[in-house]
Amino acid sequence: MPELNEVFGVSPNQILSYIERDKIDTKFSDSLTCGNHIVVYGASKQGKTALVSRHLPYEENIVVRLTPSTNISDIYSSILRQLGVEIETSTQNEESTKASTSVGIKAKAKILLFGEGEASASGTISAADKNTKTYETVPFNLSVAQDISELLHKINFKKKIILENFHYLDEERQREFSFDLRTFQETGIVFVILGVWRKKDRLRTFCPDLTDRVEDIPVEPWIEDDFRKVIVKGSHELNISISESVVLTFIANSFGSIGVLQELLKVYCRVADVNRTHEGYARHLADDSYANEALEEKCNEYRENHQQALELLASGNVTHSKGKEKAPLHLPYYLVRIIAQKGYNGIIGGLSRADITDGIKSIHHRAQDVRPGDISNLLHNISHLQFKKKLNPPLIDYDQGKRLLFAIDSTFFFFLKNSDLVEFEEELPSPLE
Repeated sequence: MPELNEVFGVSPNQILSYIERDKIDTKFSDSLTCGNHIVVYGASKQGKTALVSRHLPYEENIVVRLTPSTNISDIYSSILRQLGVEIETSTQNEESTKASTSVGIKAKAKILLFGEGEASASGTISAADKNTKTYETVPFNLSVAQDISELLHKINFKKKIILENFHYLDEERQREFSFDLRTFQETGIVFVILGVWRKKDRLRTFCPDLTDRVEDIPVEPWIEDDFRKVIVKGSHELNISISESVVLTFIANSFGSIGVLQELLKVYCRVADVNRTHEGYARHLADDSYANEALEEKCNEYRENHQQALELLASGNVTHSKGKEKAPLHLPYYLVRIIAQKGYNGIIGGLSRADITDGIKSIHHRAQDVRPGDISNLLHNISHLQFKKKLNPPLIDYDQGKRLLFAIDSTFFFFLKNSDLVEFEEELPSPLE
């Protein structure tokens, strides 16, 4: 019988309450056969990994999990290592961040041509060959997509390559890799890219030539009917039913996040002492106090997590104005205060750079020293700052094209809606003291 955590909750594994959505699952499944790269995007905990692993088993393909310190050559090295290709690096230079550079990493790949009892290209096996393995050493450049593609074809590579957390790469590396994706698409190597952002065509803004070479698949929005199907399917697996009043309460407090809904359902069942499939007749759960307890528990958890995260973010890099190099501006601290002031309603559709700039200047202790370049540095490096502070998943992301700051952790909305943000701002430790 299924355990509760196999049915409801946020998990890296497939859960039994997963539902297929026609517009999402069908499009993804169809895209796997079209030869184009696939980009799956949306806020965190909205089902990107669940969608991909549902139709493309991770254990049967190549998976690379990215961080802000990942270089393009690191991606290619990981792919080759997972395929058993031995790499000998002869000369390594510092990899340039410019896509047009000729600087790269010279290397040699040791590829198994045939082993014990396997036929060579001629189709014959000599007596001497039966107990030996034959390799070919191939020189290549570890930072050139064409070279990587040729190596993959040499070993008859047929799998898909899944890149998790693409948003962790800095923008220049995303741009560089976007140009490489054209080469891979033309040579039949398919990447599936998962990223935490909310706008379509992110990679095509870096490389317009990716038009008609990439399938963009958003995992949002989740609508009420989807949520109800998840609840019904999970309830069937646990042999329970949940009252309409509780269903409405949880949907209203999920703010469009399937991750929040899943967590509320898991805690609700646990509080009601449903830890595995109920035996006998189906059990009906209708106690609103269980729902309130679940809401309170998740509210406290998210509040504690996000308050700590925002405090870490506020204590981030110390920025300086050009005019006073030794006088810190503490812009991350002021950004966090603006987010608290704007709250749920202010950030749900994205917080504009203009509003951020005006807001910071209205409360900054040296407003006249805050220049446009300082704001640019703050916003353009916000992903890297969160990684340095070990905020995983990140809370916010800045879209340079749209000039908007977005909340990209779906539980962050729950925190903003259910917290006393005035009190939080007042208690936020000030770097000025």
